[in-house]
Parts: sequence; C-alpha cells; structure tokens
Amino acid sequence: MAQKYQEESKDTSIKDFEDVDQGIQLKVANTWEDLALKDKMMKGIYGMGFESPSFIQKAAILPMIDGRDIRAQAQSGTGKTGAFAVAALQICDESSDTTQVLVLASTREIASQNASRFESLGCYMGVRVGLLSGGSPVSEDKTMLGTKPHIVVGTPGRVDHMIKDGALNMDHIKLFIIDEADEMLKAGFQEDVKKIFRSITKKDEVQIAMFSATYDEEELKVSEEILINPVIIDLRHNDQTLKGIRQYYIDLKKEPTFRNGREEYLLPKLVTLYDIFKKQRLGQCIVFVNSKEDARIVYDWLKRNDWECELISAELTQTEREATLNRFREGTGRCLISSGLLSRGIDIQNLSVVFCLDVPSFERRSTYIHRIGRSGRYGRRGIAINIVYEHELKNLREIERFYSTTIKELPADFSFQ
Repeated sequence: MAQKYQEESKDTSIKDFEDVDQGIQLKVANTWEDLALKDKMMKGIYGMGFESPSFIQKAAILPMIDGRDIRAQAQSGTGKTGAFAVAALQICDESSDTTQVLVLASTREIASQNASRFESLGCYMGVRVGLLSGGSPVSEDKTMLGTKPHIVVGTPGRVDHMIKDGALNMDHIKLFIIDEADEMLKAGFQEDVKKIFRSITKKDEVQIAMFSATYDEEELKVSEEILINPVIIDLRHNDQTLKGIRQYYIDLKKEPTFRNGREEYLLPKLVTLYDIFKKQRLGQCIVFVNSKEDARIVYDWLKRNDWECELISAELTQTEREATLNRFREGTGRCLISSGLLSRGIDIQNLSVVFCLDVPSFERRSTYIHRIGRSGRYGRRGIAINIVYEHELKNLREIERFYSTTIKELPADFSFQ
C-alpha cells in the first residue's frame, strides 16, 4: 500500500479509451520516450517489436512508476502484462541483490508466460527473474531463490510454501502485482493472497497493482480492503467484449435424448464442429468445453475421425501441458482442446478462431469474455463461434445483455477468410 498517498482525495481515474488519448484526470504517456525509461529496457522493448505503448500501457505505467496503487481493467489482449512488466522493471533496482517485486498469477501457465515477458523486456538489464509455480522440485525452487532474483513470479500455493520455509525473503518487496485479479480475489484464492500480503515485511509501504479484464462486486470489495487511494483505470470502452471479435452462435435446437454418457450428448456438436473443419480453411483455433472429461471426449472423437488436434487440461501433468502449449505456440498444432486452463491470460499470437461447445452459467459469465479473448489479441481480428442447444441460448442471451454486446446466428454462407 502506497502509504504516502493515503491523505490524497483527488479523483484519479480513467474511464474510457478517449480519456487516455486526451490525458484526462491522470498523466499518461503516448510514446515510450514519454516514459523516460531506462536505456537498456528501451532496447528490450524495441527488440520485442513494441513500437508504441497500447492504451492500457499509456494509462498504467506512469502512475505505477510514480508509486501509486493501481486497479486496472482492460479488455483481454490489450497489453496488461506488458504494462506491469515495464513499470516493475523500471522500479526495480537491478544493482541490489534483493527480491523487490512479487507477481501472483492463478495458474502455472500464466505465471510462466509472465516470467518470460519480464525476461524478454529486461534481457539487457541484468535483471534476475524467478518462477515459483509448482511442477518442479521444491529443492530447485529453493536453489533458485538462493540466487536472490529481483523479481519473483508465482502461483499462491508455491509462493506461500517458500515463504513458510523461509526461502523467499519478503523484507525488500516494494511492488506486489496481482494478475487476473478477478480470479485471484475469489474465494478459492482470496485467503492465500491475503496471507501472502501479510507476509510482506513492509506491507504498510508496499505498492500494489491489480490487473484484470473483468471484476465482479465481490472482487471489487476485496480490492478496496487492500488498496490505498488507488488509481482506477477502466478501459472497457463501455463493455467488456473485444473490439474486432465477431461473435456467433449455431443453434442445434433440442439436445439429444441420451442414455450412454456425455459423448452421445456432445455428438451433434462434434459433428457440427467437424463439418466446419472440413469445409472451411482455418488457421489455429481453440475449442473450449466446461470440464476436463468433456475435453477428453472431444479430443478422442476428433482423433478417431483423423483430425489432428492437441489436448490441454488438468488431467495432464505440468510437463505435458507446457510441451503441448509450446508446440501450439510454435505453429505445429492446428486445433487445441481446452477445459479452461487457456481461458485466461495465455497469449497465442496466430490464434484467430475460438469455438465454445458449452455456454458458462450466468454466474460464471466472465469465463465467456476470457474465452473469446484468446482470439483477436492486440487489436487483431478474431472470431468466436458458440455451438449450442436451444436451452443454452438463454444463458448466451443473458451474457449478451449483461455485456451489451451482439452475438449473431452464424449465416449459412459464412466464410472464415
């Protein structure tokens, strides 16, 4: 918590994209040069091909560098990771052999991706980045922490373990970042996050930054307990759907009467999906379902019908999931089946189409936004196709109304080109 700002009362919030361009209420940067960043980090930024900051980067980096607490909300794929990574690297003193920045993420995949982003942006700075997220021996994590990484990125469980064992020194943490904050502040993670926060030696002085594409009332309430006079950045542009993503549904009418398990229930959806695959020229795509059991059924059915695909779900080991994701990122896979591990935070550059074979319940509506957010990232155009039964349309319409968006029925002559 940035104690020095406790007494301030001025409104420091950005509510829309136009606010960023006009510099309303808060100082923003329109170019990387405006940020007066370290020369070696500028080299890393341009080396990654980032010619100019995105909207969220224009809005969030300067207040973070200035020491402000941040609660940022922006559409998926707009550069939130880059925003907090650039700010953290600027704040970090790489000449000090201390851990100064702690970043929490909900899954190993997101934590690993975030750590890689820090390493890439800071590759000329001599910054040490450590990953703590399970899937590796505890002894290896302790050895890594012995090198005194400047920045530690991890999942709550393993981070808490290392704190309890005394391996992760919290004495010098000055920036605490919570990625995918809506998920991290839900009941499943909330107590872990609070416990880790309480372990920070100088918790009354530490700066906190929260980033997410969505927030519900519960998460907003928890954030108010932790943040002190934060800069609120809300760049949803009046809704939380993605500009450039066309959303459609295919109505299969009544679901089948099934007695032989889930595959029979899913069969009409699988046949429809397969028909699209055979008739259309697609780039890389992801197929989302609600459970790991359904993900396995979809994967096995497509393989039996000679369609190349990959599976990533909680039933795989960490090593298997990472290998699958790396193959897909490298372009060797065309179709990836996921039960939800990829619905948040994971960036796949060439992905343009997302298929949803289930509609999340209205209570889990943010899952829909995160799913379709896998396509159309960083301003690219994307397509989201929902293959649904008649009874699922009710949920889809509720999501459509809640986010003030449009989900059209897929035209018969639709082309993915």
